[in-house]
Amino acid sequence: MKNNSRFAVLAISSMFVLASCGGGSSASSSSTKTDSSSTTTTSSQPASSSSSSGPISYNNVNTPIVVWAPAEEEAVIKDVVDAYNANQTVETSKFNYKFTAVSESDGGTTLATDPQVTNYPSLVACADDHINNLVNKKIINPITGNLLNTIKANDSEFAVTCFTNNDNLYAFPITSDNGYFLWYDSTTISDTQAESLETILATAKAAGKKVLMDVPNGWYVNSFFMAPDACGKDSLKWKQTTDEDGVAHISYDIGWDGEVGVKVATYIASVLQPYYADGTLLTGGDAIIQSGFTDGSMVACVSGLWNEKVLSKIIPDSLRAAKLPTYTMDSKAYQMGSFSGSKGYVVNAFASAGEQKAAYYLGNLLTQKAAQLVRFEKRASIPCNTAALADKSYTDAVSIGAKALNAQSAYASIQSSSAEGRYWDVGKAIGQALCDGDFGELGTDWTTFLKANCEGLRKAN
Repeated sequence: MKNNSRFAVLAISSMFVLASCGGGSSASSSSTKTDSSSTTTTSSQPASSSSSSGPISYNNVNTPIVVWAPAEEEAVIKDVVDAYNANQTVETSKFNYKFTAVSESDGGTTLATDPQVTNYPSLVACADDHINNLVNKKIINPITGNLLNTIKANDSEFAVTCFTNNDNLYAFPITSDNGYFLWYDSTTISDTQAESLETILATAKAAGKKVLMDVPNGWYVNSFFMAPDACGKDSLKWKQTTDEDGVAHISYDIGWDGEVGVKVATYIASVLQPYYADGTLLTGGDAIIQSGFTDGSMVACVSGLWNEKVLSKIIPDSLRAAKLPTYTMDSKAYQMGSFSGSKGYVVNAFASAGEQKAAYYLGNLLTQKAAQLVRFEKRASIPCNTAALADKSYTDAVSIGAKALNAQSAYASIQSSSAEGRYWDVGKAIGQALCDGDFGELGTDWTTFLKANCEGLRKAN
């Protein structure tokens, strides 16, 4: 597999609750509701696949299927599928799908809960941290044969790694931009001030403005602990073991409750709590970010590429982006870390054989070079296809957000190997305690609180 440009590193998630459920469009008006009694867990991958560089000819792909993906992805799918279908002279070679808007985080979670839900999907967009759960529940199958070879030959090594479990690849990579960095308004925060967490907060307060970082969220709170010079990029890793009954158990190697981790938590809490108490530091998601920049009350936030198009319309002249800032503890600057990851399409192994076949073909089509360039144009998503990364339509239009994401990539850890399952609740608890100082029933100081949380993760579950 090819090594990627660093622009292909990092990514979402997962974490973006973007979508409503329902609605969508299809390549034809046919109903896609399917009787779940016809489902199978046998892989129905096509025997062959063309490369992304030449014309594609899929046969008998007209089986109606349901596709789950974020609302923003609908326009991408429509453009790519309409262009493909227009070149087909045989009706049964056309794709026939119904789109349902579901975020990458909700898609993986819902599929894992009930793969045979009414109007179940055949093809689902999800973040890479869902793969282990979907694999353990046997809801998705490995991609094999020429499809596998095509992905490995054409996509970045980073993207392939994100969706690899026990040496098997389980998704068609969509993008490798599932990460976050700093957005700021240069009319209040200068480029130099944006380099320091403490300075950003102090400057915002002095101006009567707000800063948002969703600290009570495991996807962001890791930034303080996984700083390379603090606990380190590898201070949170999960591992899986299987007992004699074949049951998989997850445990963590986590080093946040050692001397350095306690020191980091104590210092960061002392920085954040006064600003959280007086309302300078806000937590929450996209709606708060967008409304804050719209009414001028917000001057900085930690977020990702998914907000770029909106923010660039709100403050087009003063919007800036940069890697995450440093925090200064004991006169030493610590570069904040982050998670990185990918998003991809998985095929529901509980769909019928015909549905799975159509889903594999469509997943392949939607992740080739041309499709990834359409996605970049419409969603500002960084390609993970190496030919797309080198294409002028991408390189000539690389955004400020993509550049900031690239700068942050040097301090990021792959999410799918770092965070899984139980971590998210622990990360939320730690983040909330950093903001409000409430340890609940798990202790009275950072040493006991972190020890209790970390020990809980270390135990196989």
